Amino acid sequence: MFKARVKMEVLREIVEVISTLVSEVKFTVSKDGIEVKAVDPSHVAMLVLHLNKSAFEEFTGEPTEIGIDVEKLKEVLRLSKPGDILDLQYDGGKNRLVVHVGKVTRHMSVVDPAGITDPKVPNVSPPGLVVVKMDELRQGIRGSESISDHVTITLEPDSFTMHSEGETDRVDMKLEKASLSKLEVKETVRSMYPLDFFSSMVKSITSSDEVTLHVGNEYPLKIEFSVAGGKGDGRFLLAPRVEED
Repeated sequence: MFKARVKMEVLREIVEVISTLVSEVKFTVSKDGIEVKAVDPSHVAMLVLHLNKSAFEEFTGEPTEIGIDVEKLKEVLRLSKPGDILDLQYDGGKNRLVVHVGKVTRHMSVVDPAGITDPKVPNVSPPGLVVVKMDELRQGIRGSESISDHVTITLEPDSFTMHSEGETDRVDMKLEKASLSKLEVKETVRSMYPLDFFSSMVKSITSSDEVTLHVGNEYPLKIEFSVAGGKGDGRFLLAPRVEED
C-alpha cells in the first residue's frame, strides 16, 4: 500500500534528479519513506536517494515496490503549478498509480519493478572531501562546457580545483581552503570525469546551497546532497575517466 500527499516542488525536485540517469525507476516504499536506486544504461553513473516520510504532507506506506515511468510523472507535474499539493495512491490490484492534481485525476499504468535494474551500491570511500557552494560549482561547469568533454577535479590540502583543457584552450577554477566550508585531504588527489554526466548531476540538484564531493586518485566521484529541504538525501556516484599516458 502507498498513499501520500506531496508538494509539487518536492516531487518535481525528485523527478529532476532521477531523470538525469534513467527513464524508468523503482520506488521502494516502506513505512518510513521512499528509497530509489538507479544506474544509467552505460553503467557510468549511479543514484541513491532517500525521501523521509516527513518530506510529505501525508504519508502511508507499507513495504512495496512500484515501477515508475519518469516521463509520465513529468506530464503530471506539467499540470500543476507552484504551491499545488498532489495526491498519489498506488492501486496494486489494478497495477496503477493514481495522481490527483487539482480537479484532474491521472490514472497511470506502472512498470513491472522486476524488469528494472536493482543495482548493488558499491562501498566507495575516496580519501578527499570538500564542501562546495552550488553557484561556484555551476560557474566552473559553465566555464568548462565550451572547452572539453571532461573535467579534472583536484583536491590539495589548501585548495579545490576544477580543470578542463581542449586542443587550444583551457579553463581552471580554484577555490582556496579559506573560502570553502570544509576541505579534508592529507595529500593531493586528482581524477578526471565525463563532463556531461557531472554537469547534468549538478544542474539537477536544486534545493541544496552546497554539495559534498568525495574525491580520490582515479576513484569514483561521490556527490552528496540534500533534497526536500533537508527531509531527504541523495548521492550520485560517477566513474572516473582514466587518463591516458
